[in-house]
Amino acid sequence: MLKKMYFTAVVFCALCAVLPSGLYADDQALVEEGIRYHTLAEKNPQGNIEKGKEVLFPIIEKNALAKGYYGSLITLEASMYETENNVFKAALYLEKGTALLDEAVVDSPNNIDLRFLRMINSYELSNQSPMNRYKIMKIDIDWLEGQRDILEPGNAGLLDLYTGLYLVKARKLRPAIVAFESCIEVSPGSPEAAEAQIQLDRYGE
Repeated sequence: MLKKMYFTAVVFCALCAVLPSGLYADDQALVEEGIRYHTLAEKNPQGNIEKGKEVLFPIIEKNALAKGYYGSLITLEASMYETENNVFKAALYLEKGTALLDEAVVDSPNNIDLRFLRMINSYELSNQSPMNRYKIMKIDIDWLEGQRDILEPGNAGLLDLYTGLYLVKARKLRPAIVAFESCIEVSPGSPEAAEAQIQLDRYGE
């Protein structure tokens, strides 16, 4: 399972520069803390999911990024229920988490961080759960591609990596290979480039 650490590392470093200008300092600190727990929860969900939700919940109605990460945490919680074979509860949490993430994008459609978060979350869920979010993933890929000129190299490489992963699932191997090669070219030495190389070794001619 691909981890979302690629995205988190890129976004968290730039977070202070991209948070909405109307966000109060206290709210900004809560968003940063929520993202920290989200990162921890990807590796160790026990306890970290609840802590992240507790931090973010007070501001999800006034900050789209907080709502998006809150929704993503709920999808991580769904994965826990799935491993416990609680399929019904897992399905409920998947629906709730993705609904919040989609609401966040509607609330702030031009937020690059949210688009990356939903793109990656959609891939993870489509690849690891019964939920198919590839259509949503493609919407965010296309939107982010339209912003390529303003993306930092790490984010451009991340976009290329997940574009390639999407194309593999769509059984379009040739353009997928091109995307993986572009990832390595624009973001050399990065975690996403290392993953792209793994994919090239698997699917390249």
